[in-house]
Amino acid sequence: MMSKIKKALIISLISVIIGGLQMAVFLPDGTSCIDGKSSLLEGFLFFMPIQFILVFCFSLVNKKCIIYLILLMVFIFWIFINKNEFTNRHACWSTFTEGEIIKAVLLKSSFTCSLCICALYLAIMRFIK
Repeated sequence: MMSKIKKALIISLISVIIGGLQMAVFLPDGTSCIDGKSSLLEGFLFFMPIQFILVFCFSLVNKKCIIYLILLMVFIFWIFINKNEFTNRHACWSTFTEGEIIKAVLLKSSFTCSLCICALYLAIMRFIK
């Protein structure tokens, strides 16, 4: 039997890998208008450790329903990341209103986030069994 900490680490790593793929697919390429030079790598290096820590802490809880809370939390976090990065990498170079930003992010994120959440769910369930 695998220890609880080892399981939590593996679940966190799986979520970061899938989250990184989701970011790579969703996020527009280009430099940030905040500093004019940061790339997508800075987005990965900033957001994925946060996700890793959150998923790790939730994974330590020994309840069956916690998997669904992890999936919900990760889904919301990815929407937040997508909005933040879309705003800083695409919308700031154009004339998007806040409503247009939210609409564009939700429309594009609905596919990538849903697909990645399904993949994350299947990976976690396969790993747990």
